Amino acid sequence: MKNLITILFLIISQLSFGQTEEHKEKFRQLEPDIWLSIWDKENSSKSIQIDTLSYDDIPKALDFRGTVVEALKWTDSNGENILIQTVTGHFTWKDYDKDSTDYMIQDKSELYAYLFQKSKSDNDYKRKWRVYDYTECFGVDWFTGFMPKATTITDLDNDGIAEISLPYVLICRGGMDPGEMKIIMYEGSTKYALRGSTMLMCKSEHPYGGEYKPSDNLKSNKTFLDFLNNHWDKNKCEEGKFY
Repeated sequence: MKNLITILFLIISQLSFGQTEEHKEKFRQLEPDIWLSIWDKENSSKSIQIDTLSYDDIPKALDFRGTVVEALKWTDSNGENILIQTVTGHFTWKDYDKDSTDYMIQDKSELYAYLFQKSKSDNDYKRKWRVYDYTECFGVDWFTGFMPKATTITDLDNDGIAEISLPYVLICRGGMDPGEMKIIMYEGSTKYALRGSTMLMCKSEHPYGGEYKPSDNLKSNKTFLDFLNNHWDKNKCEEGKFY
């Protein structure tokens, strides 16, 4: 009996030590940012000086969630602007049945984009808007994130106010289904959007997916609609992407 207790103690001690070391290693690897080349510099405006910010350059007073994947700064007629794009990575949450205490453990991941602005009359940056989206999934192929080299800062209508376009994808599948794709555009506080799906088998004779619908307010703005149509076509294919 004494030998059995000793063996059990050693097993428990080893498991506890292993978990502690694993947690220590995860802690050592924690980073506040993961730079994934989200900004599409080539298709952004050449008339606006756009600078990338390191994590340490982001003003400490700005309140945002997630791990930074891109931070950009520029000035337009509205003032100084800072765009921050973040993702959370995967975490678990309790999916409760309706009107019940029963639940399933599901996987979830989120993304955020924030625009902070400081006008000439302001001393501090103020949040102008926030984009939030997420994927809820269970044990299959999934991804939540911004598209690589796809975020643009433009001034298509030459009114001195920058347009910010944010393409991203939400994927949850167990087979070969296209992912959900969106391009959210803001000019000032006005929001525009294309919503649809990614495209698979893009170079085959029978590609599928890639369809989308524009928001109603784009129908009366041909300049923005044409730009977003082209932007969608450039980014809709999943082949060669990191998701």
